[in-house]
Amino acid sequence: MSRRALAIALIALGGSACEGGGDAGDGLVVERKPIAPNCTPVAGAFPSGLALLSQASHRAALVQTSPPGVAAFDLEAERPVPLAFDNIGTDSDGDGGDDATAIAPYVGFPLSPVMGGITALRDDLALVATSNYEQLLFYDPGAAAPRSAWVETPASFAPGAYPLLPPPGQTQLRTGLSTLACVRPSVPFDSTGEPTAASAACDPASPSYLTTLTAGAAVAGGRLFVATSNLASGTRFHPGTVLVYEWLESGGALRVRPDPATPVLFTQPYFNPTGVARVVSPGGRELVLVTATGAIGSGTGAANVRTEGAIEVIDPSVPRIAAVIPLGLAGPSFEAPAVDPGGRIAFVGASSQRQVYAVDLRALDDANLYAGSGGPAILDGQSAGFPDARVFRAGAPLALPDRADGPPALLCEGFTEVALDAAGSELYATDFCDGTFTRVRLDLTGAPPVP
Repeated sequence: MSRRALAIALIALGGSACEGGGDAGDGLVVERKPIAPNCTPVAGAFPSGLALLSQASHRAALVQTSPPGVAAFDLEAERPVPLAFDNIGTDSDGDGGDDATAIAPYVGFPLSPVMGGITALRDDLALVATSNYEQLLFYDPGAAAPRSAWVETPASFAPGAYPLLPPPGQTQLRTGLSTLACVRPSVPFDSTGEPTAASAACDPASPSYLTTLTAGAAVAGGRLFVATSNLASGTRFHPGTVLVYEWLESGGALRVRPDPATPVLFTQPYFNPTGVARVVSPGGRELVLVTATGAIGSGTGAANVRTEGAIEVIDPSVPRIAAVIPLGLAGPSFEAPAVDPGGRIAFVGASSQRQVYAVDLRALDDANLYAGSGGPAILDGQSAGFPDARVFRAGAPLALPDRADGPPALLCEGFTEVALDAAGSELYATDFCDGTFTRVRLDLTGAPPVP
């Protein structure tokens, strides 16, 4: 659940705003220079997602919140050049009905889609998340054009389990995949320790709650994995979920349906799953990483983090959560983990402090993690037979330098996001609070590699 992520303009809203600065720290390089000549204004405020396509395409896709839609840009010129824009309209998923009208019976009032992040699977296919009207939209990101897929509900599913998917046993051609589902974990307690409240929209014979706040997505092992944060109210979260769909591409056609055997994975006891990334470990094992931030508030600083966070590791071939890497009261940021090209280290930012966290992915090549069908291994150095995969965590983070003339900590203490260069030799961290862009040099050649 990234309420503040909407405030990050990925392609700047105005040229004069395109600058950063700060103080250099030991091993960190912070540069200040105007970059206004490279900025392109966009139509609406608060773009919510950006996907850079292949270098050969010279293109990027931007998700806009107002008007809601997807824009394509050419990146070859000095400034990004707008190429096309598609407004998602009132029937964004192509089911023939008005979105707000369709969801009203299940949530009690009309809700239109709120644009979220974008996951580019390749140059001609991307997934765009929306909340309120929970779904993933299929797009050709280079052309900002909707794409269609055959969306199916298994005949074995109870009616209403996925309220806005086709009826069980039916398949329909759509431009969006509903992620609104009735779910209930085996331990039905929310982030405050209270029992989860059942939704009247779900089958009373199997008390469940509706998924909310669709977040990150990844395709791995012939399956689609979608995180839903499941905010109940305020700072109270229902158990987080990763919805699992079968993903079948053949002859240029795409068919998607909830996994009949394992349609949902629960991230308990770690709440608010957001970022999702497909990775390949150093040993060549395909995995999915999920960032669970824990319950967080709308403020800043350590007190804003209410419960512990973690990186959860999914084996997509089963599917199951095979391992958990606890980060403590870290409040990791909402984006997918940034992984170096060798698949050795994954980095995430922090939602409430000026910090960066990291985990060692080499530990995930242990075949014992994937044997059996029990609970996940805890990779914190305290589980017999398994290593400590934490590199930077709560209590031992990579702390970023602050800006001398930045805002006071009481106003905004930190909100960082990270990315890596193509060589894996530098990490880039932005801080929303003080507007800095920090460059961190990495040396992963040692044994073990030490960022």
